[in-house]
Amino acid sequence: MEFKVSEEAGRKLIEEMRLEKGDRIKIFTKIYGGIPTVFPSYYLGIMLDNDETAGVEEVIDGVSFYLMPTDMWLIDDYDLHVVLVDGEVEYKFTKPGEVDAVSGASKK
Repeated sequence: MEFKVSEEAGRKLIEEMRLEKGDRIKIFTKIYGGIPTVFPSYYLGIMLDNDETAGVEEVIDGVSFYLMPTDMWLIDDYDLHVVLVDGEVEYKFTKPGEVDAVSGASKK
């Protein structure tokens, strides 16, 4: 499965968080509150962190967005796409073969 950050969503986060080239943003799981996921009781958090151990990462304008190896289970059965929808960053979980959250096209 895959982890993707659209350029538009990455740039929106860079602007909102006042990030600079070389910064690293960790997207991680947490139990209580945050960005909803497809997994009951699990949420996403995002934070500026310089941990070098990325399980998967996307780089937008010199800023890394990544999942830690311990959070790779999030994309075992789903794709996680970080996209911009109506000017807001959204975190979309889709099953392979469903409509692509980035392009809107069918993956079949």
